[in-house]
Amino acid sequence: MVRSMMSFTELPLSFWGYALETAAKLLNMAPSKTVAQTPYQIWHGKPASYKYLRVWGSPAYVKRLVEDKLDSRSSLCRFVGYPKETAGYYFYDPSEQKVFVSRKAVFLEKKFSSGYST
Repeated sequence: MVRSMMSFTELPLSFWGYALETAAKLLNMAPSKTVAQTPYQIWHGKPASYKYLRVWGSPAYVKRLVEDKLDSRSSLCRFVGYPKETAGYYFYDPSEQKVFVSRKAVFLEKKFSSGYST
């Protein structure tokens, strides 16, 4: 799963750890034929919410703090995972080469996935 996630994005191979954490989270939320409940349901006592899931590696415009009124208020980043300690998403900003957490983003998932139609 991690290999396919990495192959559909232009992110460097150093992001395999983020892909692995995201894959583990998704697999723990996925139903199975062998067990009546998902691992997430067993651990948390309630079914998982799928509404916040995003396509790994997809581009997103993320709202950033600006120092000048005329600076751009958002930057084009890549979604790379879900933080454990807070609500939000991990994003990678290629211009700054940094990973950060943000809750405010506009995801471009449809544009990202349309380039890989079979």
